[in-house]
Amino acid sequence: MKHTGRHTGAFLLLFLTEGDNYGGKLLQKCEEELPVNPIDSAILYRTLKKLEEEGAVESYLNTTTQDKPIRMYKITTVGKDRLEDFQVDIEEKMRNLAFFQEKYTKWKVQNND
Repeated sequence: MKHTGRHTGAFLLLFLTEGDNYGGKLLQKCEEELPVNPIDSAILYRTLKKLEEEGAVESYLNTTTQDKPIRMYKITTVGKDRLEDFQVDIEEKMRNLAFFQEKYTKWKVQNND
């Protein structure tokens, strides 16, 4: 069972705190840095679009180094606030997941079959 990246926005905003970036590079960071990566290019661009609609990121065209313009993304003040919300949500989920792991482990030990 594979999860679909409910917290994709959190990871993208977190990566954007390191500086403005473009979609392909953000996808590469997800692939290289996330322990379990549920994010593909379709999910990434859908999430960036949603974050932009919410005002959490802004995009602009960078024409300085490439032959053709590249769409860059940067985190906004709204995005930084959203990142705080994600942090609280993830912390709560981690507590519930730790509870699950502990209870499951006890059950598994008691029902060693």
